[in-house]
Amino acid sequence: MDKIIKTAFLLFVINSAFGQNIEEYVRPLNYDQKSPDFLQYRNRWNLRLGAGMGTTWRHKGNFLDVATLSVSAEPSYRLTNYIAVGARAEYTFAKSNLSGGGRIKADPIGSLSFTGDVIRLWKNQYAPFIGLGAGAYFLGSGERMVENDPAHEIPTKSQRLGTRLGVSPRIGLNVRAFSVAIEVHLIDEKVYNNRDYATLKVGYTL
Repeated sequence: MDKIIKTAFLLFVINSAFGQNIEEYVRPLNYDQKSPDFLQYRNRWNLRLGAGMGTTWRHKGNFLDVATLSVSAEPSYRLTNYIAVGARAEYTFAKSNLSGGGRIKADPIGSLSFTGDVIRLWKNQYAPFIGLGAGAYFLGSGERMVENDPAHEIPTKSQRLGTRLGVSPRIGLNVRAFSVAIEVHLIDEKVYNNRDYATLKVGYTL
């Protein structure tokens, strides 16, 4: 009898979940940003354009501790009203920095990543989310002084940093068609000791 009850309960849960997904898909899509249903039942396919400031942090004396411009484009698809998957192309500029180890010059960082977000609907027009991205980061090349004496003109050594893998956890808030998010990019790069960076971006979903 116990097995029969458990089996019946499991079938009920599966049937309820399936029915909810069907209801989500048959609900009419809504393109009116002022509608309370806009975030819940908008188009499944979306394109988010983002721009903001990025910065890296100190590590072993070699760092790029300055704010830089970061731009991105992110197509995505909502599997349900609460889960979205997609891809992100991002370009983050980098500036030279005079550190204890000399002046460091580095190319901008480009990246291509797959992304996934879990969205929490809240008061219709507001939807906080958390997400994770993973992909390839194109680091280009960089230069730094051969000797530790930034007060004098000393020949620099150029290094190809190549392509590295990285992950990017994030947290943010959707407000109608706009979004604001903090992303942390953790890159597997050892030559410059740390090319990790964080961004604060504002996005607009077309």
